[in-house]
Amino acid sequence: MNITARLALKMLARGIRNKFAQLPLSVSFEVTHYCTANCWHCNWGGPVKGESRLQAEDYAAICRELRPAVSHISGGEPLARGDVYEIARAMANPGDLPWMVLVSNAAALTVDKYWKLREAGINQFSISLDFPDERHSEFRRIPGLFEKMDRVIPEITALGNGDLSLNSCITAWNYRDLPAMVELARRWNTSINFSVYSPLRVNDENGLPRPDQLQEVRDCFQRVIDMKKAGFPVYSSERVMWKYYRFFTERGIPGCQAGRRFLVINPDGALTPCAMVWAKYRSQRDMLREFTANNTCESCYISTRANTEKTLADFLADNREMLLERFFKRRRPPGRSATPLTGPDRQPSAQEEPPRKSMAAG
Repeated sequence: MNITARLALKMLARGIRNKFAQLPLSVSFEVTHYCTANCWHCNWGGPVKGESRLQAEDYAAICRELRPAVSHISGGEPLARGDVYEIARAMANPGDLPWMVLVSNAAALTVDKYWKLREAGINQFSISLDFPDERHSEFRRIPGLFEKMDRVIPEITALGNGDLSLNSCITAWNYRDLPAMVELARRWNTSINFSVYSPLRVNDENGLPRPDQLQEVRDCFQRVIDMKKAGFPVYSSERVMWKYYRFFTERGIPGCQAGRRFLVINPDGALTPCAMVWAKYRSQRDMLREFTANNTCESCYISTRANTEKTLADFLADNREMLLERFFKRRRPPGRSATPLTGPDRQPSAQEEPPRKSMAAG
């Protein structure tokens, strides 16, 4: 992450404080559920009729009340809101927390919009990636999307601000492509963070690897971990990658802290514990009492959960290199020139092709 030593310390301190105060470490502000994409693994897609939306200062007031260390401006597609710059400006606290992240599919992202959002207070741009080639456009149902990303993302990373990263949801349809996506991240001069698919959004178990695929999944995960050790720009820690594998093998991980360590703000300001539980609350206090205290859900292990539920020891261990770089100016040895760990580009076989989502879905 593009973060200073001072902010890293403040983030750590706020995380500890919020833990005892039962305030969230991370809050995702879904400022619209309208999305320019229509992905197979997501319940959003297309316009949302009659959507009630708060204004910029309303979101900022909620952010000030919850005091998260990290605030995500997401959706839907946040760039679909013309006032996204005002929202970012109202929520941001330049030089201080919260750390502001914009989550986008990049269909509407340009270098000019990047600069405007950066000036408005966005610290990090998180861009979704599902495949390392044109299959990504098909998955997102946005013709030419990958081609545009292949042009615009290197233009942005060439500016040298180190504030753009990729995020990829691991599914039964793309796990074989993880090493190729890591290589693409290096080519685009950015890092990549992984999450894992959950059937909660669309009630589709097909996105989870079958038991007979798990050994191959494990091998792909190991290749990604080896690439990270070789200097490839993988943000996800080895510990987190193996917890993702545990989720796939056990089909769940207990102890979810949704509503306490992380939560979601809907376009209309209502609170939900996570993006996959459709239960709305007026306040976090109500949520903690009515949902979190009785929560037995273990059906997802997304990146937000994986990172906000870490123990302090795990957080320090997983971010050791970053902390050493920031506080002691220590630089990691540059990654050795690794021979690509994937073979030539291949076309997916018929059995690998993901199911098509109806245009009316989502």
